[in-house]
Amino acid sequence: MYIAVGLVLLCIVVLAVWTTWFKQKPDAPPLMPGSLPIIGHSHLIIGDRKHLWSFVKHMNESSLEHNGVIEVWFGPNRYYTVTDPDDSLALVNACYSKPYIYGFAKDFLKNGLITADVSVWKNHRKLLNPAFNQQVLNTFVDEMNIQSRNLVSNFKNEIGKKPFDVRHYLITFTLSTISRTSLGLTTQEQKQIDRDYAVAIENLLALYCDRFQKVWLHMDCIFNWSALKRKQDKLISTLKNIMNPIILKRKSDIKTIVEPTHYDDTPGKFKPVLDQMLHMSQEQEVFTVSDIREHLDTLVAASYDTTSSALTFILLVIATYPEVQNRIYNEIQEVLQNKDDDFTKHDLQKLVYLEAVMKETMRLYCAVPIIARQIDVDVKLKNCTLRSNSTGIIGVHSLHRHPLWGPDANEFKPERWLTPGALPSNPVLYASFGIGKRNCIGKLFGMLMMKTALAHIVRQYQICGNIHNIECEFDVVLKPVTNHHIELKLRS
Repeated sequence: MYIAVGLVLLCIVVLAVWTTWFKQKPDAPPLMPGSLPIIGHSHLIIGDRKHLWSFVKHMNESSLEHNGVIEVWFGPNRYYTVTDPDDSLALVNACYSKPYIYGFAKDFLKNGLITADVSVWKNHRKLLNPAFNQQVLNTFVDEMNIQSRNLVSNFKNEIGKKPFDVRHYLITFTLSTISRTSLGLTTQEQKQIDRDYAVAIENLLALYCDRFQKVWLHMDCIFNWSALKRKQDKLISTLKNIMNPIILKRKSDIKTIVEPTHYDDTPGKFKPVLDQMLHMSQEQEVFTVSDIREHLDTLVAASYDTTSSALTFILLVIATYPEVQNRIYNEIQEVLQNKDDDFTKHDLQKLVYLEAVMKETMRLYCAVPIIARQIDVDVKLKNCTLRSNSTGIIGVHSLHRHPLWGPDANEFKPERWLTPGALPSNPVLYASFGIGKRNCIGKLFGMLMMKTALAHIVRQYQICGNIHNIECEFDVVLKPVTNHHIELKLRS
């Protein structure tokens, strides 16, 4: 009797707290349909990764239907999904901090650019920008050609066989290219990165997604006692034990390396990002060994999964439209005149149609369909106010398919990128590499690496496949997982 009365009273108190604490203000955006007392929308994200992607799309679409902003709840945590371009820019310009869900990776990436506190991020981003300027990136082109040729050679194993999942090959290519240009590894070190590091980081990223879907594990006091936390600590330890010796060995070796006074395009000559940070550490005393490791881990973690997924989608699109594939091939032949030479930086700049296909694919199949910010102060938007102590989600998926793109927003039309007047005037509507000042520092690097690989692949192979029936899942990035296999035929 007393227990029953106590439970009833507890439920009344909880509901009272809920209705008071979570009561919407008059200037709040509409609440996304499907919310339940206490848990909010948490029940909608439970399921496999395909289900999670369906929810993310639904959340984006719901925002578009309600003037570009909706309110979403996961347990006690308030989120706002923003898909209006002007409101999205207002949000990222007012809020630079990353929300608590990015903190899931804080034990691993710490002062890396993705998870660093704003004060650290501003300082480190300014220091790292020169390492990713076009002049430095041009020195990486030779290594990108080498890794692209390795990729093309590895594809020969699939000639004459059934359609296959290309993403495994692309992950290896991306990881090898990033680690070579950022770390300057020996062959043995590279093998360890390709094998042990890749497996550990893949498992760690999947773990973060598991934690997000289990809302009760968002609270550190519960997560810290879970088996997932013990697994996370073991994976982080593995990754540190791989990266730390590489940095320390390079730090010792670099003392005998003469610092170049300028960058040139001599084949094989480039300065790894690790070397650049070590020199800054010695000359300006700005980076500790831990800082360097965290930035390198961030670079690898942020690049290899997103880039391999983007390349998978682009190859699928090229396979789906033979006329597009033929036009890319003809453009390559015009640039290199049927030669088997490597692509120079000047050659790559001339592949304008290939770049248009890349951008259009990344618009329709964005590897990072949402980005988020911590809202520390009330943010006034056009039609509502976002309250502080909440999380803002930028719906990139919907920005890329916004009505401002025109009536053909959902259609694949690479030609729109060849005519600047055909593009929307608001640059926020294309956000494949983020928007605002805290965008992706590796944008130029990623585009250069992907273009080099795609040019080598299309020059050597005819690609067959169909993107229209694919099914995707969402963990940290969007990935095709069903009906996404391709077939390769060697060009005569």
